[in-house]
Amino acid sequence: MAGDRRVTRTKAALTAALFELLGEKDFSKISITELTRRADVDRKTFYLHYQTVDEILEEFYEESLRHLREAIEREGIFQGPNIGMVAFFRMLCDLAEKDMPLFRRLAQGGGYTYYMERVRVLLREGIEDFYRRQGVHSEAELQLLGEFYAAAVMRAYLIWLRGELDMDEAHLAETVGKAVSGALPL
Repeated sequence: MAGDRRVTRTKAALTAALFELLGEKDFSKISITELTRRADVDRKTFYLHYQTVDEILEEFYEESLRHLREAIEREGIFQGPNIGMVAFFRMLCDLAEKDMPLFRRLAQGGGYTYYMERVRVLLREGIEDFYRRQGVHSEAELQLLGEFYAAAVMRAYLIWLRGELDMDEAHLAETVGKAVSGALPL
């Protein structure tokens, strides 16, 4: 049990140090040496848990994705008569909210690609399943609908996250949700 607490503390220290460093520099410029010094963790200890700095970020993203999946299931985003895109966007924003400066910083650089791709796939699969239950589309059409909507939604989220879109998250969620559901007048 004590070993588990030590592992948890070590990983938390490394993650916190990584987030601090991300506030100061690009992800690609962060070295293991710098990270372990900041976390006050020995390099050997680092290598007991991770092989690269990327793995810390991936672990953080995996936890965030787990929470997103749970929220999607709990809220039935793809189960109703319409896709709950407004609710999906709000969930995505809520997950990022506590670490919004970090998410915005990562979106500016290349450290966000892994996460965005995983969320896009999650969204695409949900959209495909939703339309599959409607029973009116071929598999090729399902794939096209899933890719089209997921790519558009994630691109909108990314430009908002990067600060390229002057809109609050509630308005963003509502506008994208209406666009995907076809309720946004052209």
